Amino acid sequence: MPLLKVENITCGYGDMEVLRELSVEVAEGEIVSIIGPNGAGKSTLMKAVFGLLHPWQGAIHFEGRDISRLEPYQIVETGMCYVPQVANVFTQLTVEENLEMGAFVLKDGDIGARKEKIFELFPRLKERRRQAAGKMSGGERQMVAMGSALMLDPKLILLDEPSAGLAPKMVDHIFERIVRINETGLAIMMVEQNATQSLRMAHRGYVLANGENRFEGTGQALLNDPDVGRLYLGG
Repeated sequence: MPLLKVENITCGYGDMEVLRELSVEVAEGEIVSIIGPNGAGKSTLMKAVFGLLHPWQGAIHFEGRDISRLEPYQIVETGMCYVPQVANVFTQLTVEENLEMGAFVLKDGDIGARKEKIFELFPRLKERRRQAAGKMSGGERQMVAMGSALMLDPKLILLDEPSAGLAPKMVDHIFERIVRINETGLAIMMVEQNATQSLRMAHRGYVLANGENRFEGTGQALLNDPDVGRLYLGG
């Protein structure tokens, strides 16, 4: 049974249909990359999975449980976290306070130990633990956002455009951290504008177009597919 199973969902905003009978799966411990042109429905898929939108048709299952009608706060409690592209940190709070806010639903457990694990993964955050997140660079804020989500020790993390707006050197660093996070056993579903690099690190990928699945396969198979290369990878 897949960890996450999105089954033939159709949804959108108001009367506007964005996704049409779309299906996606994520297995335990897998990186799945979602790519496609602007307007393909990638971010809408993320919002539907996390309960910010509810599918008009179809169903979404997480660990075999139907979460199609759950709200985001309920989905967090199932073991899934979401890092949106923008507005993903509390700018007035320090790095450390942001991490503590990430653990808001914990009923027990050592928050201090969890913070230390995040600082091991992102040493720069430990150096700047007292700094306000709003005074950090875009790449550093992305680390804070990811670290905050990881405080809950989730089974699946959703990343929406983690490299958007970052300098090339910081993009490489963020992708390295994503691979390292995955190596701990955490499953990742990622929407990413840097299609080639995201497919290189993905176990599997999906190419969306006009709200539908256009291609799917292993990351390497999609990289080697001439149609995918010509239409979506610029070569």
